[in-house]
Amino acid sequence: MGRFSDLRREEGTGHFIIPDHIWQEIAQETKDAVKQLPAAFVGVIPDLITQRDRFTADTWAFWFMYIAPIVLRGRFQHVKYYKHACDLVSIMRRTLQFEIARTEIKQLRLDIISWVERYEEYYYQYDSERLSACLMVVHGLLHVADDMLFAGPVWGTWTFFMERFCGSLKRALRSRSRPWANLDRRALNIAHANQLLVKYDFEEELLPSHPMIYLRRPCLTQYEPSDPIRRIVAEHLIAQIGGRRSIVQNALPRCIPAWGKFRIGGGGDKIRAMIAENERMGTPERNSSFVRYSILGRTPDGEHFQVTQYGRLLGVLELSLPLRQQYVWKGLAGSTLLLAIISPCKTNGEDATEELTLYRKLAAEIIIDVNAIEAVVGRVYSRKSWGIVDRSNALARTVFTTEYEGRVEAGEEDDEPDDLPEASDDGEHDNARH
Repeated sequence: MGRFSDLRREEGTGHFIIPDHIWQEIAQETKDAVKQLPAAFVGVIPDLITQRDRFTADTWAFWFMYIAPIVLRGRFQHVKYYKHACDLVSIMRRTLQFEIARTEIKQLRLDIISWVERYEEYYYQYDSERLSACLMVVHGLLHVADDMLFAGPVWGTWTFFMERFCGSLKRALRSRSRPWANLDRRALNIAHANQLLVKYDFEEELLPSHPMIYLRRPCLTQYEPSDPIRRIVAEHLIAQIGGRRSIVQNALPRCIPAWGKFRIGGGGDKIRAMIAENERMGTPERNSSFVRYSILGRTPDGEHFQVTQYGRLLGVLELSLPLRQQYVWKGLAGSTLLLAIISPCKTNGEDATEELTLYRKLAAEIIIDVNAIEAVVGRVYSRKSWGIVDRSNALARTVFTTEYEGRVEAGEEDDEPDDLPEASDDGEHDNARH
């Protein structure tokens, strides 16, 4: 992205300049991606072309680590430049680990040296007339490993407590003549809201059977699942208790409460299902309905292994199985289950924390236990594919956003491409059934 006056039209022996019209496309894809990223991930991202002066360090860090690998894919004339950029992403992620061993730092030092050497080869090209490409920050990378040995992981010093607090107050600044009154009222309102949550506990509900899942309104208490949803619920239960599908499906209650939001305990994510978005009646908000979850796969030898999947959460069913129907529910009789309705993304089991993960379509809905959901994820749309943004690995977060920044600016229309087109190639239907 750097504009070097003496290198702008002269690439030397390389071909690394991305044309301006391609940068315009990348900037538009970045702008559109904001609505598909949970507010906890990043705040508003300024225009990549016209508002680069408004980018902060955390904005650049998020864009480069999570958005750039998706929007820059296939944009360079030679793949080596893209791979070189992705190698820097790997370096950045390792510096943000909560824990890092000395052996990892040793490897990190070698990788940084290799990256800097390739940078000089690709851009400096050992030509004194191209010296402007040798930036101080590139040289500074060579000191990162030693700095981590001396001061510990980067997050131990890169905290900025006051910046975080000021970031939570900045949205209150509406008056130029009385800014302090705005800030005072903002701090007071935040304190009042927190006290109301503690005193009345009106926002979350906790079930004894799911101690790490905090249910949050809206809740559709009279929700009547469609026949296809009831069928996959029955199939999920049969996998645990056995029996005939017709008997199990007919024994299901006519109305099953459906929750639109929940929070994962222990500092986990807040997730908003599709039914909660419908309850907002079109109010534009960030999309927090896509999740990372794990299921068990089976090898041809019958051994089980864990598979990482991604999908859209349609709702969470609170299914109470009465004790009087023990002949049907067997060991589950008298219990309350929290079942998530998921439309899986066709990602072939790829893990977005380890590799670039793309998908084009959603598969038919499935039912999983809500405990299988691990984290909320974001998405970036680029050239007819969705890229998964997964922050669930053990990295320190570089963003300073608060929950109050979760809504998209009013008036922005949701122009995301249709996720649910025609039936998929393998016969699965890609349209939501309820």
